[in-house]
Amino acid sequence: MRLMHSFGEMWARNLKNISLIPGKKTPGRGEGIYILYDGSLPVYVGKGYIKGRLRKARLSKSRGPFWDHFSWYVLRNPNLIHDTEVLILRMLPPYLRSLTKQTGHFLGVKSAKELEENQVAEFITRKATKKRQRK
Repeated sequence: MRLMHSFGEMWARNLKNISLIPGKKTPGRGEGIYILYDGSLPVYVGKGYIKGRLRKARLSKSRGPFWDHFSWYVLRNPNLIHDTEVLILRMLPPYLRSLTKQTGHFLGVKSAKELEENQVAEFITRKATKKRQRK
């Protein structure tokens, strides 16, 4: 089974591009995940009916001035939207999604017990490289 119904990546923020996103009445219903970017830096991850959410984000006082591009993903199975958003949120460090305050929680999933051995990285030695001498 395929995950995506339709998508668009790094579209410029303008009303024409937002109007091209599938709406509630089109196949796939335009429901899924969207990411707002400031340049190439992701600043917000959201979910819902994408076209409407982007229109609201344009007018938002807290998000509106801080994004100029967006990516959108309409999923084939609406039941996967929440966990897909959570996965993206958890993959991006907080400073790369500065306008998204939440980290998200997977539905019906117990996290693996945190063990001390998982928290300590192995020691890595790094040797300085020798500079080449010019002839």
